[in-house]
Amino acid sequence: MKKLLIFFLIFTTICNAQNIKYIEELILDREYEEADSILKKIILDENKINSEITFLFGKNSYFLKQYNQSVNWLNKYLELKGEAGIFSDETIKFLELSNTKLLLESERDLENVYIELFSYNYVSCREDRKICPICDGSSVMIIETEVQKIYKTCPFSDNKGYLTCDEYNLFLRGELKPKLN
Repeated sequence: MKKLLIFFLIFTTICNAQNIKYIEELILDREYEEADSILKKIILDENKINSEITFLFGKNSYFLKQYNQSVNWLNKYLELKGEAGIFSDETIKFLELSNTKLLLESERDLENVYIELFSYNYVSCREDRKICPICDGSSVMIIETEVQKIYKTCPFSDNKGYLTCDEYNLFLRGELKPKLN
């Protein structure tokens, strides 16, 4: 009985590792819809979801342009693993990308720039400030319309293109509001 249980645990671990590898390959091959259907099936079939699946679902959602979903799943990964997880750095990069896309999509209505999310993680910054992911440190936002490009001072960063650590964490949660000046 004990051997059967050990065999089952090893078999399950191998299957999970193969699933994760396969999903990673699908994402690399830009087969996002296929990866999405497999991830959804895993989520529906499993009682517990491992952190790797939350990361892959968030990353794949970004490529499917489902930015809200991406932010939620990536925040869930950070909630589970923090900065110590093997995908933490990549998770933060995809959070920045997803939040930037969300902000740019809502740029038409400046009063609704921030998006309410359900995570309250706090990423501690190695330095006191971070380069603003919205303007990439340039302190200027470029909004392209069908006719022209509009250049605006970034309403989120300071005049040198930086965010404080607290502002950066608000950005990761989708709660960063534009400054009034």
